[in-house]
Amino acid sequence: MNEFKISVSRIEMVARAGENEEVCVTFNFERPPIIFQIPIFLGHKDFDDTEMIRAARNAMQRIFVELASQCESWSLSSTELQGLANMNLRPTTPTIEQ
Repeated sequence: MNEFKISVSRIEMVARAGENEEVCVTFNFERPPIIFQIPIFLGHKDFDDTEMIRAARNAMQRIFVELASQCESWSLSSTELQGLANMNLRPTTPTIEQ
C-alpha cells in the first residue's frame, strides 16, 4: 500500500462565540483516489506561533492513536478475510447465450 502524502493546507485564526481565539491547522491527506482533510484546533495563547505546526502534528497523532485503539476489534485475520471473500452472497446473473 502506498503512503499518504500529508501536508498542511491551511492555518487560520478562528474565534468561536464566547470562547478564546483558536488556531485551526488543517492537514491534507492524499493517496489517490483518497483525499481528505482534518482540522486541528489549538488555543492561540497555548503555543508560540513558531510551534503551532508541531503542536498540531502531536494532536493529530494522538487522534489517530485513539482511533486505532477504538477500531482494533475490527481487525480480521487473513483466514477470516479469506472466508468473507469466499462467501459470495450476490445473486448470479444469468449469462446470455448468443
